[in-house]
Amino acid sequence: MRRLAQVCIAAVAATLLAAPAAQAEPDPAPDPAPDTTGHTGVPQAHEFDSAIADAFAQSQGFPSLTGEADFGSDEHIVDAHREGEINTAEAVEYGLASLTDPESVPEELRPTGPIEDPERYLAYLSAQGAEVDPARNPLRQTITAPESSTAQYDDCASPLEYNFHDYECQAFVGDFVFLYDVKDDPSDERGLPADVNGNGRLSVVQDMMNAIAEAQAAYEELGFEVDPGDGPWGVVVGLNETQEGWFQGHPFALPFGINDQPMIIMPSDPGWHDSDNYDYVPRHEFFHIVQYQYWDTGEVGWVYLLNWLGGSAFKSMNWWMESTAEWATAQSYRLQDWDPANPAAAELYARNVDEFLGDPGRALNAAGELGASRQYGAFVLPTYLSERTDRAFVRRTWERIASNDEYPIAAITATLAGYGLDRDSTLLGFAVANYRLAAEQGGAPPNPMAGYGYDDPDRELWRDYLGDDGTDDHVLGLDRPARTVRAVPLGHDETYTAAIEPGGAAYFDFSAVEKSGDPADGYESTLTLDTGNHDELEYVALVWSPVGSPGSLAEYPTAARAVYPNANGVITVTDFASPMVVTLIAARTDLNHDSAEADEDGRDYSWRVRALIPLDKRSCDLSDLDVGNLEADAAPQQLFLDYADSTPNGWTGGDSTYSVRLPDGDLLWLFSDTFLGPLNDDGTRPTSAPLVNSTFVRQDGNSLSTIQGGTAADPAAIMPPSEANHWFWLGDGMISRQSGVDYLQVVYQEYYRYGTGAWDWAFKRNVVATFSLNDLSEPLRVDELPSQAGAWGSALLPASQSGDGYTYVYGLADAQTNKKQRIARVHGSNLNAVDKWQYWTPDGWTAYESDAGIGLNGIANEYSVTKWNGQYVLVSQDSTLAFDNEVYAYTSCSPAGPFTNQSLIFAMPETGPWGSYGDKDVFAYNPHIHQTLSSGNTFTLSYNVNHFDTTVGPDGAHYRDPSIYQPRFITFTLS
Repeated sequence: MRRLAQVCIAAVAATLLAAPAAQAEPDPAPDPAPDTTGHTGVPQAHEFDSAIADAFAQSQGFPSLTGEADFGSDEHIVDAHREGEINTAEAVEYGLASLTDPESVPEELRPTGPIEDPERYLAYLSAQGAEVDPARNPLRQTITAPESSTAQYDDCASPLEYNFHDYECQAFVGDFVFLYDVKDDPSDERGLPADVNGNGRLSVVQDMMNAIAEAQAAYEELGFEVDPGDGPWGVVVGLNETQEGWFQGHPFALPFGINDQPMIIMPSDPGWHDSDNYDYVPRHEFFHIVQYQYWDTGEVGWVYLLNWLGGSAFKSMNWWMESTAEWATAQSYRLQDWDPANPAAAELYARNVDEFLGDPGRALNAAGELGASRQYGAFVLPTYLSERTDRAFVRRTWERIASNDEYPIAAITATLAGYGLDRDSTLLGFAVANYRLAAEQGGAPPNPMAGYGYDDPDRELWRDYLGDDGTDDHVLGLDRPARTVRAVPLGHDETYTAAIEPGGAAYFDFSAVEKSGDPADGYESTLTLDTGNHDELEYVALVWSPVGSPGSLAEYPTAARAVYPNANGVITVTDFASPMVVTLIAARTDLNHDSAEADEDGRDYSWRVRALIPLDKRSCDLSDLDVGNLEADAAPQQLFLDYADSTPNGWTGGDSTYSVRLPDGDLLWLFSDTFLGPLNDDGTRPTSAPLVNSTFVRQDGNSLSTIQGGTAADPAAIMPPSEANHWFWLGDGMISRQSGVDYLQVVYQEYYRYGTGAWDWAFKRNVVATFSLNDLSEPLRVDELPSQAGAWGSALLPASQSGDGYTYVYGLADAQTNKKQRIARVHGSNLNAVDKWQYWTPDGWTAYESDAGIGLNGIANEYSVTKWNGQYVLVSQDSTLAFDNEVYAYTSCSPAGPFTNQSLIFAMPETGPWGSYGDKDVFAYNPHIHQTLSSGNTFTLSYNVNHFDTTVGPDGAHYRDPSIYQPRFITFTLS
């Protein structure tokens, strides 16, 4: 079906001249107080007077009605009238003639080119003609039906001159007179086709008569007053050649004309060479005649005039005129007792729905120039409001316009109140219904989804008219309002913006990505939509295809539920999983009665959208810890001292001191910087002692053996540096089972030196080394780990201990003091699966390391997390103080915290001038609980001791006293 040109010019100022409005008796219904928000009272209508009109125009900020009208440099009649060269009657006469028969206009007044805005020019002349004898105004000509005719339907027996043109035919039927010409030849550009039906009347004339008769009956059934008063309404079909060109074949309705009544002007061919329009257009234009009976007094009538003659507020009425005219046209077909003779014509009312829904963020009452198509597509609003109430709703708005001098927005608000409906929630429901374009969903209130949709049988037709105007790119199906479409995998964290004008809406489709989420919970994640709590916006999120539904979505599915913002303005969908789609709908509810102002009041709004794994809400009984039975110098401390004293080339000191229980029962100790033996006979360390950056020590019962890289004669770190001035220090390790085979995985942190100072070194990256248990001297592979958030591997809590199938990886954002804890996790026991790593945030787990949140403040570079008694114990120094010697325990119900109940375990006794070494440069660090040696309520903890003096020489601290650089072990109980 061809698209139609869109102009229905519901014009003009002579409403001010008409008799008081004839109105239908209102149906019994609540009569709410008028909404006067944004409404300015003005003088009531009266006979037109130029001075009064000018005074009113200026008081409202509009140009002078008589002094500012401008129709282009080729028009000369208005200027001559202003200068007093011709009187008003002559101005009207010559002006109308210039639109119909320019050659009859005196040469000095004759237009020298096209007149700008001919429709507006016609309105201007008509308004001026209010002061002129009707006999001098050809538009207001009186036409009465003849008492008898020579033959039935002999329309062309008596030609009639009207408005400077001889019409060949006149037909009187019901409350209308039709004036028209007949094409003498099918190639003629004007006149109606000569085809006749069985009764001898032109077929298209009969079609128009039938359409108007059906429309009149329908509008009366809807309760509208439809009365021509003292004479028939005129339908002028086929303007002369000049008018046809200037008005571009557009139909329009004037509130003045034949018999001083509203009048319909139809082009001879309604512009589109489509017979559908001989049926559809008269119905639409006739409803404008109905509207004029409710709009001929008070402010709105003045505004109508002002817009045509220099103002802009006419649009504030026109959008409701056109949208309700399209709604009424549809009703005119539905209320007849037979199927439409022309089914295609019955669908034309919906042809502009794409102009409305294709730009949903524009103002509800936005209107372009006269004939612009958006206001026609707004028919969905009166349709929706009528469905929410009853079909009398539209009439009641027009009754309020007539009785309260209200603009449509005020009339709609007051009418809704009369039905007990809130405007804001109604506008949200309207926005949802437009997105769904499907049948109303849910039952009666308090079901929050009641009314979310349409009952209208033409929903599919509306979708067809939407077509492929940018609304068909999503799994939810074709032909929806314009919207933003985004796939939202786990960790998605984006801010989206949209400009919304008063009464407009924005739509966002967020679809879950397959297998993105928590594998332990069916790949579910939590979607959070932060609305920002804007007072002028109403929100709802529709959830489509919940978990457990088929793998694809129907085009117009039934929403599973509606989710509204909480008190903080956040919408949360906890079971977000493929193939689910969540649609965020935001409707702006602060309306502006003035269409031009509303259309310039776009505001940018933003919404933060995140897909997170929900935090574990485990519960347990947390209380302050009672630390007891503290014993220093616990096993295996003496074992390491004896080994250091006796080994010819093995471990004699090191730091970090992590432990991993191997599958064969042996205990593997993991050290970073490690001195190798032997020691001197006096227990000192030779200055030639090798120092490597990482080693293992294997404990089999009471036997220790050192594992390092290189050879015994030329030892090296297990993880050799990647380049000069780089080295690796290790973090925690664990057994990783992959495809039925156990491996050792150890996290390493790479550092590099950038200067010559003692502290001129920095972190570079994290890696994980995977070792075969058959050869621990070198890794099978080394893989990059996430490194954006800082060092990882400060502690590990394997999946076998976490209680939820995840391995927890602990780290920190390093600093001199106040180090910040970071927490990550990966499902299973393979740290290599970095694409499956999740990062803790206060709101949930994300897939983006850059979004990792801050956990416990004051964490140390190395610490431990251990499962105990249905809860988790974290042990660390407090880094809020540099080199503090106190060790604290914290507890949590979840491996991810929050860790609370700080409890002092003990103070490491070696440090500072009052420590056991009596040396201010001795410090202690890296306390770890060893799950490998702990049982029940008894724990084994190690820590490292070191010295700020790193001098290589007999007097250097590490060489004169090797015990300084050896781990200490304590045991204690918790209760």
